[in-house]
Amino acid sequence: MGLFRRHRRRDDTAGAGTDQEAPPASVTTVGIPRVAGWDGELPVRSTGVTVVLVSRSDRHDRLPPMVVAARTAFGPEADVRAVAYVADASPLGPVPTGVPWVLQEPVDGIGSAVNAALAGGVRAVVVVVDSTVGVTEQDLQVLAESGGRGVAQARVWLPDGAARHGARLLRPGAMPWTDDAASVVPGPDGLRAVVLAARATGPGPAVFAADQPALALPGRALVPAPCLPDERMTLSAWSRAVADRAGGDVTPVWALGRSAEAGRTVDAAVVDAFAAWRGRAADRPSDGPAAVVAGLPLPPWGARPVAPASRSRAVDDGELSWAVKIAAPAGPEGDGWGDVHFAAELAGALERLGQRVRVDRRDAHVRDDDGSDDVTLVVRGLDRVPPNPASVNLLWVISHPDDVADTELRSFDAAFAAGPVWAAAASTRSEVPVRTLLQATDPAVFHPSTPQGPDAGRVVFVGSTRGTARPVVTDAVALGADLRVHGPGWRDLVPEGLRGAESLSRADVAASYASARVVLNDHWPDMASGGFVSNRVFDVLASGGVVVTDPVDGLEDVLDVPTLAVARSRDDLAALLDPARSWPTAAERTAIAARVAAEHSFDARARVLLDAARAGRARLRA
Repeated sequence: MGLFRRHRRRDDTAGAGTDQEAPPASVTTVGIPRVAGWDGELPVRSTGVTVVLVSRSDRHDRLPPMVVAARTAFGPEADVRAVAYVADASPLGPVPTGVPWVLQEPVDGIGSAVNAALAGGVRAVVVVVDSTVGVTEQDLQVLAESGGRGVAQARVWLPDGAARHGARLLRPGAMPWTDDAASVVPGPDGLRAVVLAARATGPGPAVFAADQPALALPGRALVPAPCLPDERMTLSAWSRAVADRAGGDVTPVWALGRSAEAGRTVDAAVVDAFAAWRGRAADRPSDGPAAVVAGLPLPPWGARPVAPASRSRAVDDGELSWAVKIAAPAGPEGDGWGDVHFAAELAGALERLGQRVRVDRRDAHVRDDDGSDDVTLVVRGLDRVPPNPASVNLLWVISHPDDVADTELRSFDAAFAAGPVWAAAASTRSEVPVRTLLQATDPAVFHPSTPQGPDAGRVVFVGSTRGTARPVVTDAVALGADLRVHGPGWRDLVPEGLRGAESLSRADVAASYASARVVLNDHWPDMASGGFVSNRVFDVLASGGVVVTDPVDGLEDVLDVPTLAVARSRDDLAALLDPARSWPTAAERTAIAARVAAEHSFDARARVLLDAARAGRARLRA
């Protein structure tokens, strides 16, 4: 039976943690094969035990006595197999003789090692043990007996006293919890006593998945192990898949010690693995906690682990505590960002619905006290923000859609996008629903008013240069339009007589839109192709103004009003900016503004988001 192999093209690194080892910087895994599975059905005998000994490439010294223990436990003809793997960029250590190696060279990660060992077929029960877990013949026999009834993992203690008794799914869609806290006083005597005492207690309560490489599984239910860079998630995802196929959960049995544990590396593939469990029921024992608290983000993706916590207040879906995350930096540097105004107006709308809202800028995306947040809403601009597993997590993509990976979409309880074209494509691609939620306006700020001031009757553009030429402005200048440009950076691009203020208040922007004959608008290419209509369009229309914009895919499907026109060329723009061109009357514009205010206000968007938050909370409580 052949193996599916892939070769790594880049290095993996691991984070620090309890008894976790940092990788030697000089060692790489380039060229180390990855074994993704096997061809066809796995041959499985009806009797017997297959012992798989997996060993990190520099930790082979304990393998010979483990081989002896396996042959003592199951007879001299026992099916014992060993595979070396590279993890945490481990170096290649001495290779002992007398070990039944499946392959001459190490493979990439513990998942590959498992797949390589199993590919030739197995006996009725498979026992998998890492060389960092010292085992005797009795240990192997107990594991094998348990594996005949379903998936089982030995309860494991680390040298610092940390307990690993399997993973619990405290929060569906988030990383499974495995206890990192020390449960005994470190030291050989303390650990030995705890391990011996645990062996006398019998099997423990079933858990969601395994988290340590000391487990037994029924051969009939085996599937290939995932090739993830994180050891714990590799074992959790694999054992859960096997348990699902076998029908049941994972049973903690017996007790063993482990000399060291791999570091944690949580990349996009790892996030996808646990995000796939979003639809499963949470592990809630009757005497257990009813809430979770989130830890610090783990590299490189930034997913946050969870731990059980006591609920500090009663569940109340009326008044929820919201944290709105935006990309703007703190302080004056970020005060002028559009995200700041967007978030403030959205927060006001949520507060009018009886919600409590705080806006977190870039420096507060992760807070020490965010365990009290009921809802985390990421207004996605420049920054990817890790979900907070202690809350319901909503994602609203309003700009830079090309920066949003499918994994990010899968990480949230509900995802929205301000571009319907992109939302439809992302839904298909990521296999999670991405709902359209257009950008919005605040009618309390943007509403019809009497034209006045220097912008009255002129062509107006409000915005910065964004560090690049903006064709709609360049074309308007070239056409000799009666243009007035507000915003920073235009000194060398627009003649002095056409330049207005470098900064306008929101009230002044609204007055300019209501007074102008035409307001110009444009989009980044990725936003235009994804159907992301700029919030400037909604602001101008709500002000009773006329807006001329560049093409946006699907624009006519979401906004079909006579005060919105598209310029597809400079000739189109010239015709639209002609002072002799007629536009709807003031009364007609006021009616359009009222319609836009009703359908595209932040109040309307807030109602959709609140419904989604309540639905998410209901699902998590189910």
